[in-house]
Amino acid sequence: MNWRSVSLGQAGTIVGGGTPSTANSKHFGDGYPWITPKDLSRQRSRFVRTGERSITDSGLRASSAKLLPTGTVILSSRAPIGLTAIAAVPLTTNQGCRSFVPGDEVDTLFMYYLLGSMKDEFERRANGSTFKEISGSTLSAIEVLLPPLEEQRGIAATLGALDDKIESNRRAYSLLRELGMARFEYVISRGNERRLPLSDVSISIARGIAPNYADDDPLAPLVLNQRCVRDGRISLGPARRMVDRQVAIAKKASSGDILVNSTGTGTLGRVGRWHKGSIFVDGHVSVVKPNSDVVPPTVLAYALFGREMDIEGLATGSTGQTELSPTMLGSLKVALPSVDFATELEGDLFALERRSVQLEHEILLLGQIRDALLPELLSGRIRVSEAVA
Repeated sequence: MNWRSVSLGQAGTIVGGGTPSTANSKHFGDGYPWITPKDLSRQRSRFVRTGERSITDSGLRASSAKLLPTGTVILSSRAPIGLTAIAAVPLTTNQGCRSFVPGDEVDTLFMYYLLGSMKDEFERRANGSTFKEISGSTLSAIEVLLPPLEEQRGIAATLGALDDKIESNRRAYSLLRELGMARFEYVISRGNERRLPLSDVSISIARGIAPNYADDDPLAPLVLNQRCVRDGRISLGPARRMVDRQVAIAKKASSGDILVNSTGTGTLGRVGRWHKGSIFVDGHVSVVKPNSDVVPPTVLAYALFGREMDIEGLATGSTGQTELSPTMLGSLKVALPSVDFATELEGDLFALERRSVQLEHEILLLGQIRDALLPELLSGRIRVSEAVA
């Protein structure tokens, strides 16, 4: 098969990161993107170009951070371990990341997929008392199976074509949502607005349940959580399995219901709309069931999209322990078009949402194909010629 076993340290160079003193404002500002595990957790594509912060030349000199070349594979080494991205521009990282600079016989995109597939291995090798972390020396010593460069490129191209389509669909989804928001705001701007409390246009607003998890049972029902709600979408990827039980209808999501994250800093206020059959929702998420006799359901969903900051402002509690009660969420005033305009608008928005649902289905299917192919291609059990036949 002509594949060889090499250590990551032989295949490339492992580079650590660092943090300049935050007391010196001259260390941060316009300069080099400074990537942290938090930035990687927010990534929606394979390539990272910016982080929440950047460091200057003086910040780079005053820390152990290194300027990494384009094509470096960034790996989070703690909190959490195993997130990956490819540097699309020269950048730096903090000490929560280790970076792999590929050698001459290694394809960057191939190594991105290989390292991304090794999350469980990295977690097993991590150590630490306060939080687990995988060190640069441990990473360097890990053995991997490396095919010839041309085959690496073929594997990367096969998997990359699927991810290209996934990312294209995500961009199309975002454009459809922007188009829908523009149409909604145009109708509102024409003076046909009425403002009503969310509770007045909903059949019910209720938090979900406290599940008894059954993650080892692949046949157990799914339960949605905060991580499932992002960018106006509901993703089943982060959903967990739970023991089936009877719950009130108000606490389960049905097709057309709106989900609102209702606890936690950073996720509270996110809004998404569920488009499939009945599904469990955990207690960190509120289920809003639109009252179609008062307002068309798609119009209500768009009235809530983009209101994350307003919703977050209704929460109570201390930092890190904020909560949004159904009562407070119900008090949110939503801007809605008059009845006549709302009916016309529903048709336009529903058509956009229907196409968005199709794109979501394609994204899910493409991801499943990629995830099934990935271990087979990376192990050599399936060759590129067989995968594309």
